[in-house]
Amino acid sequence: MAITSVVRRTVEELETLYEFEPSLKKAIYVEGITDRELIKLYLTKLGIDDVYVYEIDTIDIPDEIVKEKGFTTINNRSRAITLSEIAEKCVLCIIDSDFAFIEPDTFLQNNSLLKTDYSCMEMYCFNEVILEKIFLGYPTIRPSNLNNFLNELGIILSEIFLIRFAKENLNSSLPHIDFDKNITKKSHSLIFDRTNYLKKYLSNKEDNIKVFNDFISSTKLKMATNDLRYYINGHDFVNLLQLYLNIKQRDAKETFEKLLYGFLDFNSLSQEELFSKLAKYSFLYEK
Repeated sequence: MAITSVVRRTVEELETLYEFEPSLKKAIYVEGITDRELIKLYLTKLGIDDVYVYEIDTIDIPDEIVKEKGFTTINNRSRAITLSEIAEKCVLCIIDSDFAFIEPDTFLQNNSLLKTDYSCMEMYCFNEVILEKIFLGYPTIRPSNLNNFLNELGIILSEIFLIRFAKENLNSSLPHIDFDKNITKKSHSLIFDRTNYLKKYLSNKEDNIKVFNDFISSTKLKMATNDLRYYINGHDFVNLLQLYLNIKQRDAKETFEKLLYGFLDFNSLSQEELFSKLAKYSFLYEK
């Protein structure tokens, strides 16, 4: 029997299913739809068709249970972590590492939880090989030096990542503001007006701006590597790249994000720790 339904199950229903079908492999739960598409694509490349991948919002996990596990922020990541703890025999959950490379996660690790090798899934696409393939479709705006362009993107995106981190620690109730209007495209380069962006972010309150800047300066001392893939939000990366390519329509944006994963070299991807573990799990796991 295979898990084929996309109806929103309760944890109890999931556990009951596995109680009556003990031969089932653990289902894989991820944070969002693009994560699901990448994991499904990877498993397909390996020729694996008996492991099923779902978004975490297909499971009904009450907020109260998530809070009981010590989480103050209720989102797909905290729900996935919670599910990996309360239904360990039924699931394998995969989450973005997010800010963990700056401030380590405090929740208990378990055998049913895997994390990305970098800050997020999209960072497996943050390299020159992927950019080269993308710009085959945009030859007139291809930067002459893709390594420099990638570094330029990384510097901008890591600054935005640090602002996000400061917000989570200093005032999590602040709404995140799109950076589009603070990006200027000049020739084959992008320029980020960080000063103006932070002013908008904090309603131009000088005291708050100073607190944020001081916090970010101290945070930079915790960044143990120069590899910017550890300090970038995936959605910001996709949005900034789409901004450069002038992709505006919603449908086109969604299609573009999925196409990024299609450009991946899956032999290289298998060398990454997350996907190496995933392949071993898929081939060798026995309930």
